Amino acid sequence: MKTLGKVLLIPAFCFMFMGCSNHEPVKKKEPEDSHITFSQEEQKFEIIYMYDEMQDYIDTVREQTGKSNETVFIEKVFEPFKKKSNMEEISLRYTFKPSSEVDKLGQSIKELEKNKDMTNRIIKEALLKSAKELPGKDKKYVILPANPEDTFTVEQMGGVSGFVLSEYVIVLQLSPSVQEDILKYTVAHEYNHLIAEESNRGMIRGILGGVVLEGKADAFAHTIYPKIEVPWQEPMTTEEREKVVAEITELRYSSDMKSYEKLREGISSKDIPQWANYKIGYEIVQSYRKNHPETSIERWTSMHEAEIIAGSDFEKITAYEGVSSND
Repeated sequence: MKTLGKVLLIPAFCFMFMGCSNHEPVKKKEPEDSHITFSQEEQKFEIIYMYDEMQDYIDTVREQTGKSNETVFIEKVFEPFKKKSNMEEISLRYTFKPSSEVDKLGQSIKELEKNKDMTNRIIKEALLKSAKELPGKDKKYVILPANPEDTFTVEQMGGVSGFVLSEYVIVLQLSPSVQEDILKYTVAHEYNHLIAEESNRGMIRGILGGVVLEGKADAFAHTIYPKIEVPWQEPMTTEEREKVVAEITELRYSSDMKSYEKLREGISSKDIPQWANYKIGYEIVQSYRKNHPETSIERWTSMHEAEIIAGSDFEKITAYEGVSSND
């Protein structure tokens, strides 16, 4: 979809656009309901809410200090975020945009605070289910309110978007309209991205890699929650599929984020549907799984896209003749 902006979706494909580092955690006492920890066997999880920091941003903007919204946002939200997530080297421009609609943002925070217990329950349930199927290293989920200007998240993403920052950290942005099923699904989807990153740390991915990466995450989330339906899994027609395959075959080695985003948005002039990258990625991975039912979730999650494609019914997408599956 966040993530997976930014959507569930800004794929781990965006690792190639940002430098990240993980330092020792900054020791700072957190309000009990803003920092939740739990475990699945030896794997530890943290849910970190940043509603208070966002409220500080709103209050400071309202004071009309003469500082720009971006300056205030960096001071009140972004710098604390970097410390809490241990992501000291990330760039603001690849992650967040400060909202100018502070009154609407403040109202969103109030509504999200009321539902925090439910949000905790949903995220914890989804993480424990995901970790049981696919254990890994310790993980953090950082929760922020979505910008009121982000109508895409509200109208098409079920009120939640997510994106990966490292093999340890996911950001979820929520609106008060967040749907329980979509939140569960998104948590599982993004969790698979984290495990994939553990296996392929620092790997540079092109468009084709991003397509397969999203397919893995959707295949995993569908395994955890088989009854939850998401719009980006609606099947394509034969004609749509042929055009999408032709497009990603042409773009496969590109690392142009704009071209990748066009696949998500759809290209009407080429009759390529919205969510094309997710749709075809999901079909590729499910085709591989059908052809190789003996392959474990852990194995195909860590597999290079070349191997996935070569073992699927979409091997014509690119010439990976020399690649074979070692299941």
